Amino acid sequence: MDQPTELIAQPDAVVLDLTATSREATIVALHERLVSVPEVTDAAGLLHDLLERAQLSTVCIAEDVAMPHARSNAVSRLVLAMGRVGGDGVAFDGAHPSVRLVFLIGAPAGSVMDYLQLVAGLVRLLKTEGVREGLLTAKTEEEFRGWLARGVAA
Repeated sequence: MDQPTELIAQPDAVVLDLTATSREATIVALHERLVSVPEVTDAAGLLHDLLERAQLSTVCIAEDVAMPHARSNAVSRLVLAMGRVGGDGVAFDGAHPSVRLVFLIGAPAGSVMDYLQLVAGLVRLLKTEGVREGLLTAKTEEEFRGWLARGVAA
């Protein structure tokens, strides 16, 4: 995958049934899905960097959307895991008690522009009419990925 938009349309991992009850547990659950991605060269280091970054300031970009991320030497290319939390969501911080969509990003330490393009692309995706609702209601991973592809195409 050469472009951040390709990664949005085909993320490394999608989890539709996250049952985590905290920010940290959500990050760990999504991180576990990235461990087998060859470009994750130091899984423990990536998890450390993700959890450390989440402690510094909010990773939420909307009431129900979180984007835990880290620029890290533990990955050799951008990696992306997406998850959806059921029910009332999970509290990421006091201002965001009901996060339902989580986009976990690992970026090589020197990939500032690619990282920023990925984040901007995700924000545009979530603002595309119907996509957010489609992601929240998709019944299968295939349907979820279909909404991602439609949003990127728009």
